[in-house]
Amino acid sequence: MGQTKQAMSPTPFAIVTGAGSGIGYAFAKELARRKINLVLVSLPNENLQAKSESFRREFGIQAIYFEADLSDEDQIKNFHQFVVDRGISIGYLINNAGIGSVGAFDSFSPEFYSRQIRVNNVAPVLITRYFLPILKQCNSGYILYVSSLGSFFNIPNKEVYCASKNFLYSFATSLRDSLRDSEISVSVVCPGPVDTNERLIKAHKSMKGLARKAVMSPDEVASFTIRTWLNRQKLIVPGRLNRMSLLLNRLLPHPVKRFMFQKEMKRQAALASENG
Repeated sequence: MGQTKQAMSPTPFAIVTGAGSGIGYAFAKELARRKINLVLVSLPNENLQAKSESFRREFGIQAIYFEADLSDEDQIKNFHQFVVDRGISIGYLINNAGIGSVGAFDSFSPEFYSRQIRVNNVAPVLITRYFLPILKQCNSGYILYVSSLGSFFNIPNKEVYCASKNFLYSFATSLRDSLRDSEISVSVVCPGPVDTNERLIKAHKSMKGLARKAVMSPDEVASFTIRTWLNRQKLIVPGRLNRMSLLLNRLLPHPVKRFMFQKEMKRQAALASENG
């Protein structure tokens, strides 16, 4: 659900999904700093109205919102109609909304995995399909997909999450090639560990050495990503240590990587046991 109709600026807006918190909110704030108008999308009860009003006051932009569960295709369709009905010009699209998971594969229900795949994969594909014609009406357009550094790794206990993020990487890079003769630039960002919620902050504090130093804040990720995205870079990996880990992943043999991940999984399990 979104607010009532109002006169919209002809200046292109940026759609940010999953804008209620974490990296999505940080993306929205970074765009607002650059005086880019916003359409915030997130689940209900994430205080989007107050956040939109705050952006308007602080940055002097137009900011509207739409509350939706992106696992529901009808709500995606309703969001598209919401934008069309208001004649909003879209020049930027950030597909950020996603559902994470960590735990034994059979500890999650089939229903959970179905919803995770709909939000992580089906929603960005459908949103792109709905809004690509609108983006093409601008002199130039930018699309960003939020994947993960985990999309390049085989990580136990994160099988579906990493596979869903690998899908996004593949889709984004293929779409970029398909649109190479247009004015639409497609990028994919693959962050490493980010302190986006209390559970992750607690988990990241238990890390040691370089792994702990690789953890970034949402604001750090957003600042680097938006700057690089608007420079039309294809693959964006925030953080020097994360770029190093990606290089090592390409160089190390699979048995070594499997041993490293198994060791980390055992350490995490021991920590979970100690914490009850």
